[in-house]
Amino acid sequence: MPKKETTWTEWPIINDDLLLALENVIRNRRWALTGYWSGHESYNRIFEKTFAEKNEISYCTTVTSGSTALMCALEALGIGIGDQVIIPALTWVATATAVLNVNAEPVLVDVDPKTYCIDPDLIEQAISNKTKAIIAVHLCGTMADMDKIMHIAGKYNIKVIEDNAQTHFSKWKDKYAGTIGDIGTFSFQQGKILTSGEGGAVVTDNYDLYMKIQQLRCDARAYVDHRNFNYGDMEVEAVGSIHGTNYNLSEFQAAILLEQLKYVDSQNCLRNDNAKYLTNKLKEINGISLVESYENNTYQTYYGYPIKFDSKVFKNINAEEMTRILSQEIGLGSFYLHAFYPAIHKSPLFCPWRNKRYLSNISRDEEYWRSLSYPIAESANKSVIFLLHSLLLSDRKNLDMLVDSISKIR
Repeated sequence: MPKKETTWTEWPIINDDLLLALENVIRNRRWALTGYWSGHESYNRIFEKTFAEKNEISYCTTVTSGSTALMCALEALGIGIGDQVIIPALTWVATATAVLNVNAEPVLVDVDPKTYCIDPDLIEQAISNKTKAIIAVHLCGTMADMDKIMHIAGKYNIKVIEDNAQTHFSKWKDKYAGTIGDIGTFSFQQGKILTSGEGGAVVTDNYDLYMKIQQLRCDARAYVDHRNFNYGDMEVEAVGSIHGTNYNLSEFQAAILLEQLKYVDSQNCLRNDNAKYLTNKLKEINGISLVESYENNTYQTYYGYPIKFDSKVFKNINAEEMTRILSQEIGLGSFYLHAFYPAIHKSPLFCPWRNKRYLSNISRDEEYWRSLSYPIAESANKSVIFLLHSLLLSDRKNLDMLVDSISKIR
């Protein structure tokens, strides 16, 4: 079937340099991090060094996804059976699943109605003697209140993991998202502003954690740094200080990420300019309000652009109905435009009681999870629509069409 033409910017963006980068991997004959030395460092390692430098942090380790990045972070911090991890009630389900996958218990906290990030004023009441970490999820490019979160973590001697699946290169004061807590995790899934289809990374300034994370992603192996390589040598060797598994990113994916890094800054500038333009236009529509960011979130990138609306003003429709009508009006599918996530405990994707691998005291049962109440998180799925960041790379006449469509619905 021929591809339907669209005037919107599609994602990801493909160019000849990207295709050449993939061809270079093929010709190099080293397709995996665990392949052999063929004349230069692996694309994985080159990307890790480049990404760490760009984020002004010491160490980066690539992995297969944002989900596995979170699992490696949790395990490197020694979190597992009997431990609790505080997470926001509004996030993609993978944040909670990662906690379950190390057999720890996710403890939900409601979100701030202005930012939809975890409400820092509600965290302390969720802390128990089992609490070992807080996962601060930065949502759609908007950062959680890291000053308050780090203060609470220091007060109770608990670790902080920053989930930056949606927040590449945003800043809190003068530090990049992911570099404030003990560990930061990233996703490079297809929708992200830096993408290799699937993929992830873990960053930290702590060398001991870095060595553990390397082994967790590579079957207890880590990079060799103490000798010159001959053609055909392995670039990783057995360490075995912690048991690992295979979460290695392919060389093809690493090469794609290196190529994409060349354009991310200019794309972010365009997104920011168009976000300001769109915000000014939407402010003129009665019943529309926008997600805010904290004052110390000094630079914001956009994974998505959330729009809140007052259902009473919009003929009592919900976000699902709003996106369905908008999709027809502007010719975009659900990858680009959809209702905001359901709260974790209400999401049909969150059903740990159906998996035998989870301990019963953390998976619990459906009645337990579905009966929890986090009203702000629950409201987002009904009253917030999500626009993918690539829409902010489109011509402004498209943004005008979007605004006109929203006005028409009202």
